[in-house]
Amino acid sequence: MWQKRYSKRELDFREDIPNYSDEQLIEVLKMRDHYQPEAAKLAIQEALKRGIIHSEQDLFSEEYRCHEMRFSLFPKIKKDRNRIKIRRSIARSMVICSVLPVVYGLIEMKNGSRWEGAGILLFGLLWLFCSAQLIKVFHVLFIRCLMSGTVLGVSYIFYRLISSQTTVPMDFFLVLVLAGLIFYGLIFMLRNARN
Repeated sequence: MWQKRYSKRELDFREDIPNYSDEQLIEVLKMRDHYQPEAAKLAIQEALKRGIIHSEQDLFSEEYRCHEMRFSLFPKIKKDRNRIKIRRSIARSMVICSVLPVVYGLIEMKNGSRWEGAGILLFGLLWLFCSAQLIKVFHVLFIRCLMSGTVLGVSYIFYRLISSQTTVPMDFFLVLVLAGLIFYGLIFMLRNARN
């Protein structure tokens, strides 16, 4: 018979839960329906051992009632550590996006459009700077700069697409999708800023 194999990280809850503070354990009890059954049982046993709850019947009280997770386009992240990890991950994606205007600016400068290429290169370097700063520390100014940069970049790309004689609707669609993803990541970071 096949048995489900657990990774080392999934089995770590057996070591982690006994080391949780009472507040962390209470949070696990409130969200126990969203944990692996073995982890939830271990949390209940630990809470009983510490006297946080006196019997499993206490879990039916309003204080320990499981909260239902609702769908949200911009979910709130409660743990600071996770919020920081996600912010850094999104910021790294923004750093990768900065490569496009930097490389394109250098190509334009090499092809003879020095002023236009220098402007695009400067734009890419500013984008890179703001994104790199977001990896280090959250600041609304950097997000606003990136949002403004996205609007400017999309406007420039649309201008270039319209001024070329061959316009393909898919080009516009791809630009809008990329800009939408960038805006989503930036708004997500704003919504999850620590109060």
